Amino acid sequence: MYDTKIAEMKLLYQVHEKYKHVEAKLLEVPDGFGQRGRALKQGRNEIRVIEVEGLLLNVKSYKIPNVLNRIVYAWVRLPKARRSYLHALRLTSLGIGTPEAVAWVVYRNKWGITRSFYISRHVDFDYEFRDLKDARPADLEELLKAFTRFTYALHCHSIYFLDHSPGNTLITRDGGGYRFQLVDLNRMRFTRMSPYKGLRNFYRLNADAEMIRVIAREYARLTNEEPERMTRLLSRWTTRHDARVKRRRARKNKSLGC
Repeated sequence: MYDTKIAEMKLLYQVHEKYKHVEAKLLEVPDGFGQRGRALKQGRNEIRVIEVEGLLLNVKSYKIPNVLNRIVYAWVRLPKARRSYLHALRLTSLGIGTPEAVAWVVYRNKWGITRSFYISRHVDFDYEFRDLKDARPADLEELLKAFTRFTYALHCHSIYFLDHSPGNTLITRDGGGYRFQLVDLNRMRFTRMSPYKGLRNFYRLNADAEMIRVIAREYARLTNEEPERMTRLLSRWTTRHDARVKRRRARKNKSLGC
């Protein structure tokens, strides 16, 4: 990790050894970020595809934290960008799919963290998990079983991906199989898990009843548990979560006058 003072601002960063030859260019990425490359996602956080010295990169700019979190992320907890980088390295070392980590860059002043960026290699993919519900590919059942096995591999490595949600798994057809890659990596818990704790890791996926049945039964097979009970539990947890999401959106729309 390196730090450099820029006027009253401190620049903290780490560039993967593989990309040291473009370090100076990577550190220029935050300058004029909103006008660079192509926007993939805008809103609370922004993701842009940016080319640097022939490398196609995904750059995630995290929103400026509130006053308390500026302090917390500066001196108590690792910033989200740095956590994403470290988690990506850990996943890669375990053979678990995620876009290749390139760098993290954080700006800090006397009040704490201001801006932060996580940089990874851009990857092409066929689906995000959220697309499956409407796309209904012909091989959906086999794809869901493979996705369940991928998630089970995480659990066997004592990894609980807290943001295992519809937009955070990229799916690519790979020969006769599938390749899964996790994104938005800053929130993970490293702990041993029981089969039912592992099952809970699927409840945020906004899956429909048929998808839940396939996932729960495959996870039951992998963990030697009772498939009908796992199906009932995952259905209940998913329904409760989806209802909470709808209520939050309704409150937000009401506050905005929508």
